[in-house]
Amino acid sequence: MSLHMIKLVVGIDNLDDFYEWQRAHIFDYDGVPANIVRTRFKPKAADEILQSGGSIYRVMKRRILCRQKIIGFEQAESADRGTQCLIMCDTEIIQTYSKPKRPFQGWRYLKPEDAPKDRGIYQGGGQLEDIPPDLEKELMESGLL
Repeated sequence: MSLHMIKLVVGIDNLDDFYEWQRAHIFDYDGVPANIVRTRFKPKAADEILQSGGSIYRVMKRRILCRQKIIGFEQAESADRGTQCLIMCDTEIIQTYSKPKRPFQGWRYLKPEDAPKDRGIYQGGGQLEDIPPDLEKELMESGLL
């Protein structure tokens, strides 16, 4: 069972803007294209996240909207920010079913049973429409989502 992380996206309101920002910030990580998520502290369960194929789920406007597979962790030192943990993520963005999430600081672990289901690979051009909350609840109760 995979262990995941969850982190807020600050300053970006929707999946299309996030997609475009990620595309503009791709770099080479040991021969693999990657994106960086910066945080202050490295997770103690970093090895478990990598070994289990964990992802980082992203929250925008109080909703979990997508995830990216975590491919590595690195420590970096900078004069203005001090020591940071760089979470290396696969560039493929997987859109999830929208799920409400209250604001929090930093990152948190996310258990697989609390993670929203995938909707598919996000290719840009506008996010898939959300299902109205009341209909989504009925579909989940019926076992269709």
